[in-house]
Amino acid sequence: MKITALVVTYNRLEWLKKNVFAILNQSRKPDEFIIIDNASTDSTYEFLKELQSKEKHVVIKRLNENLGGSGGFSFGLKEAISRGADWVWMMDDDALPYSSALKELEKVLNIADEKVGVVLSKLVKVPNALPKNKIGRAKIGTFVGFTVSSQTVKKVGLPDAGFFIYADDYEYSLRIRKKGFQILKSHSSLIEHKDWIKQRRLFRFPFSKPSIPPWKVYYIFRNALNATKQSKLIHLALKGYFFVDRYIWGYVNPSTKAYAFHGFEDGLKGVEGKVVDPRNPPWK
Repeated sequence: MKITALVVTYNRLEWLKKNVFAILNQSRKPDEFIIIDNASTDSTYEFLKELQSKEKHVVIKRLNENLGGSGGFSFGLKEAISRGADWVWMMDDDALPYSSALKELEKVLNIADEKVGVVLSKLVKVPNALPKNKIGRAKIGTFVGFTVSSQTVKKVGLPDAGFFIYADDYEYSLRIRKKGFQILKSHSSLIEHKDWIKQRRLFRFPFSKPSIPPWKVYYIFRNALNATKQSKLIHLALKGYFFVDRYIWGYVNPSTKAYAFHGFEDGLKGVEGKVVDPRNPPWK
């Protein structure tokens, strides 16, 4: 069984170094380790080239432009499957897997039948959480500890690169289950992921919102609406919620107002792709 670790990174070198260290020091090492550099503008690529010269099982792919997490994972997953991976262990560059995470994950992969399309690691927010000898069922997985089989990818296809960031994992999980595959979660395979969006918040009575760059708000609105169109009830409820929520974002943080409103409108229209470039946001 060939297990490939897949990481997508963009301009977060310090986090990436910690992630790489954690993956290279797994008690069960990945058979191959693919890192997708989303055209980083810091020193990421130089670090990765040096890493590749020392670790022969590390494969570096640098994209010509930033395709977002969605484009990076889609590209990387295709690369991993083409290189013979049976299972691909996907995660962001700020994920810190425990040293036993892949070993525990492999135990589930070894007993999984053909109905199992994805096995998830469990996400925790501390480095010393206690694992549980439990395998559960899940409906949705995030692309942090998301381990998908090559057979699933061949039948379902790749993640939709058009999301750029956010909701791509939600849509992919739905598509996988729609094809009849199960999603399992290993509660003994742990990955520390602090959910950085919620670490700092902006407050303006009586509301609070995550303190994130305004351009990301566009994708939160647009992609959630795009991802839920297969379920009319959920989509309608989300449409009503976002209709009000765009005003709340604009109230709490006025710099996000244009992004919330444009994201809402483009989500209703089904617009996809990189509309908002992080390096050159179109609205102020």
